[in-house]
Amino acid sequence: MEIKELGVDKNIVTKEFIFDSAEIQRAEKRTLNELNRKYTIEGFRKGKVPLSVFKARFGKDFYDYFVFEQLVEETYKSFEEESNLLLIPEIAEKEINSESARIVVNFHKKPVAKVDFEKIKVKVANKDQVLENYLDLRLKTLREENAVLEPKEGPAEFDDLVRVKTYVTNKETGKVLVDGNEDEYVLYKDDERPTIQNLVGHKKGDVVEFDREFQKGEEEKIVYNYKIEILDVYKRILPELTDEFVKNNLAEMHLETLDELKNKILEEGTKIYDDEIKHSIREQILAQLPEATELFISEKTIDYAVRLIVNNMKEEGKYEEYVKKYDSEDKAKEAIREYYVSELKKEAAIEKIAKEYNIERKATDEELEKYAEILAPYWGISVERAKVLVKERAEVRNEVENMIFVDKVLDKISENVEREIVDINKEGGEDEGNN
Repeated sequence: MEIKELGVDKNIVTKEFIFDSAEIQRAEKRTLNELNRKYTIEGFRKGKVPLSVFKARFGKDFYDYFVFEQLVEETYKSFEEESNLLLIPEIAEKEINSESARIVVNFHKKPVAKVDFEKIKVKVANKDQVLENYLDLRLKTLREENAVLEPKEGPAEFDDLVRVKTYVTNKETGKVLVDGNEDEYVLYKDDERPTIQNLVGHKKGDVVEFDREFQKGEEEKIVYNYKIEILDVYKRILPELTDEFVKNNLAEMHLETLDELKNKILEEGTKIYDDEIKHSIREQILAQLPEATELFISEKTIDYAVRLIVNNMKEEGKYEEYVKKYDSEDKAKEAIREYYVSELKKEAAIEKIAKEYNIERKATDEELEKYAEILAPYWGISVERAKVLVKERAEVRNEVENMIFVDKVLDKISENVEREIVDINKEGGEDEGNN
């Protein structure tokens, strides 16, 4: 077998594999043995059908299909020597007869990526404002959790606590959905739920009744009747936060002063902030990588990849359903193309940065255990079970190692991108003035 390199188109290397008559004859013998194992022909004993009979029976397909398969197997040995392949090699041309054969193969290599960090800009919440909000929220929660309840005979007001018994029925059918469930509500002024708003102004022993309409489907509506019996009304007296409050009410925290409490809350908030910001920056960078990355890639590679994806979807019976989401098959294929290029840019950019900064794919046992702890709640299993899975199941370990690898690369990129500090309002949202 003679191998010639015909040319290079960006990331595609095209090679020609040439076979002489002796190699064709050897391929014919292997084909004959294969066909005699698979087929029987009337008038011949099994395994004893001559080559000429098979040639006559299959005609042009004998070479175009059966001998071709044998020759491709020969080329596979060369395929294995090709490094850095992005896709399975593509048979571009083939010519086969009894005297010679040529097979032209496109080798689609992983494209070279160029990443422009200046195109990536991440938003970071103002740390001081976030921590101030967190401190205020935690202190407010502590006061509410330690509120003193004072029975009240008069009407309920905002910030009171009300114990109720609730009944809900379908107004049209009379079907009972809730039959006397007991609940407690704090009547916050900014709580716009009808139940809360309807309880304000009523006292112990009152029965509050109102209807609520819900949408059922696009056109149908359903009406429920709410009947709420007020069992008790309490005025909530929130304690003042002092050193005495900390010592007497928060003894389990082993603190002596209000300042110590605030410092502990700020330490807790800082850890949460740092973890959340790191995660947020990673997500923002990953989302912006496609726009910041250029690929040295041939359009032929992208077209080939789309064909492979479409064929795979057809084999799995998913393609027709996918096309229905779009106005036409062309638009569906374009969506596949855009998604493929976007993901390829991310992958190529990450590989390039990892190579530049010598970031290895292999993770340490300590890193794997740390990620197992993070992933356990998402997997719905215990931390110990997650650690065992990561350690003992190769596919799980590989998946987690890849997550760690990508995070390391994104963290390295984060050192080189512009950061915009965003002001945060008291509700924790971004201030309009930032826009």
